Amino acid sequence: MTVTTAVVVLPRRVAVWASGRAVARNSVTGIELACAVCAAVWFSAGTPLTALAGGVALGGGYLARRVGGQLTMGAYDGWLAVVCALAGELAVYEGLAAGAAPGQNRVWALATAAAILLGMRKVARLARPAVADEHEPQPGDEHLSPGRALAALAGRLPGLPAGERAVVITVTAVFYGPRMSLLVLIWWGAAALAWTIAGPRAGNGWSRAANRAAAPLCPADIAVARDDGPLARFAGAVVRGQLVPLPPAVAGLTATVLLATLGLRDLAGLVLLTPVAAMLLAAPGSAHPHDGPLDWLTPLVIQAGQYVYLAALGFAKGVPAPLVFALIGLVTLRQLDAAYRGRHLLPAGDPRGGIGWEGRMLVAGVGAMLGVATLSYLALTVYLLWLLCSGSLASWLAVPAHPRGVQRPSLGSGAPGCLSSAEGAEG
Repeated sequence: MTVTTAVVVLPRRVAVWASGRAVARNSVTGIELACAVCAAVWFSAGTPLTALAGGVALGGGYLARRVGGQLTMGAYDGWLAVVCALAGELAVYEGLAAGAAPGQNRVWALATAAAILLGMRKVARLARPAVADEHEPQPGDEHLSPGRALAALAGRLPGLPAGERAVVITVTAVFYGPRMSLLVLIWWGAAALAWTIAGPRAGNGWSRAANRAAAPLCPADIAVARDDGPLARFAGAVVRGQLVPLPPAVAGLTATVLLATLGLRDLAGLVLLTPVAAMLLAAPGSAHPHDGPLDWLTPLVIQAGQYVYLAALGFAKGVPAPLVFALIGLVTLRQLDAAYRGRHLLPAGDPRGGIGWEGRMLVAGVGAMLGVATLSYLALTVYLLWLLCSGSLASWLAVPAHPRGVQRPSLGSGAPGCLSSAEGAEG
């Protein structure tokens, strides 16, 4: 079996089989998530044999992801597929951390860093302006030469897409242990994030239809992807959109990273809120149209500042490491939801962001200042879980089956249909 047959033809044939039996898109999403959870359980044992079993489960989940990307779907189906794909992979990272060294904060810090990089890459794929790539192979080309297949595979590697991540996790966990898997995911993930931001707009290497699905967000949608809360929106209304968004956000991120590097363990009182005050420099830019050539980077910069502060503060103040990871994971899901809702203009009644990024940072900082950091992190975790399971879910269920920019693909025809979950399916 050639690489092309395994990665292109097999999922397409399974998709045709599933479509003929009226298998729902969400059922395939459920299978993918179940495979990821099973893989996480196997990886948590921390032995080479269980790691191999976890790799097999990851392979089954990836096949389900590829099959689901070729089935007809609506906006809600696409959103659910993207969110479940990220949630399943976060569960795998959690399993790796549990299997590497139970109770060691350093291993959980590695898993948290890998989760942050993964979440930022997915948002970057949504936000970055698209560039046409005419050298991608056709999705239905079953006779792709070995040379072109290898060239397409090599073009995928810098971005570390889902299939390659599954292989990396399996190989490193079996031969070198879960800790090495997390280290590779961090270093390669950081390079992949840089490639996603600054490199050429590389598609998934196998599906031109999926590449067309990753249409860029318009400026107004980029503003939605920031996930601003009431405080940031109020600051933006005060300056009436006259402040450019990116430079203040970069300044806030620089100050936050510097303070986190110096250490938050020995800080107390209002000093703990200094990084929050620094990141609030980005708040007045919320009302800006975000129409500059680099303004699409603003949501990523704000996310980075939020992640650095929440992770550094949690580990410094003795918050249980699994709880820090759980909060960061839910924040990545919320940020992906905010970016994805920018693709589909949701009804005005949607609770677009809740307390927002600045609210989450303030709650965590105030909790640490009052000596109840664990309680504040637990409250944020429960709140974000409720927000995703109620507010976001309800808003997506209210979206029409085919909102702006979403068309039904023609299964098996290779037509340029728009798969609303393609950017999450391969990312």
